[in-house]
Amino acid sequence: MIESGGGLGGRRLAPQERFRFACRPGLACFNTCCRDKRLPLLPYDFLRLRLALGLPAARLLAGHVELEADPVSGWPALRIRLGDRGVCPFVTDAGCSVYAHRPTCCRVYPLARAVRPGPGGGPPQEIFLRQETPGCLGWEQPDELDVAAWVEQQGLAPYQKANNHCLRLFLHPARRGKVSLDQAQTHAFISALYNLEAFRPLAASPGFGEKFGFDQARVRAALDDEEELMKLGVDWLAGVLFGK
Repeated sequence: MIESGGGLGGRRLAPQERFRFACRPGLACFNTCCRDKRLPLLPYDFLRLRLALGLPAARLLAGHVELEADPVSGWPALRIRLGDRGVCPFVTDAGCSVYAHRPTCCRVYPLARAVRPGPGGGPPQEIFLRQETPGCLGWEQPDELDVAAWVEQQGLAPYQKANNHCLRLFLHPARRGKVSLDQAQTHAFISALYNLEAFRPLAASPGFGEKFGFDQARVRAALDDEEELMKLGVDWLAGVLFGK
């Protein structure tokens, strides 16, 4: 989760500023943006990718994901493990094999999105920046659009909605600067946000809702829907780490 635009390169776009960009097969640079990149996986990204591949979470984590600590926030950060040649494992000569379920970082490219809490607990504030990667021919295409049109075209809305829910944890008001999680807390982070098969038994255990302050109807709904279970995991972890 990028928390500010300070560490990003590129120029900030005004909300209605128009730009020209398109990526398509036939461009000489096609697929080159999928190599030698850090490809982060936010919780909703991972959920969509896991459902698309039909893999258990533990297998996807072990086979295709790397874990590191975000250098700015300290939060555990998951990213796609690149192949030996630095290429995303889901890329083929014809393009992305999981295109309909590609993660946020791929959808928003060639822009970058940074967020911060909204004033008075309101909606989060976001900024978009142009990421003009050397050698990218997409900027030379005639297609003209603004940020809102790009968000719609790339199907970013559900990803933004889910990512914004994660801000309850990542930008929790009780957080003071860079976090430092111990091994048990890191395990809880991975389980509650990514390995939902491991978190589900806890959420289904007797007294879970009462112990952690969740309405039973919400717990039942989460056990029937993995996206809701992920959101429950976000709020559970926020309570565990920062208190109610």
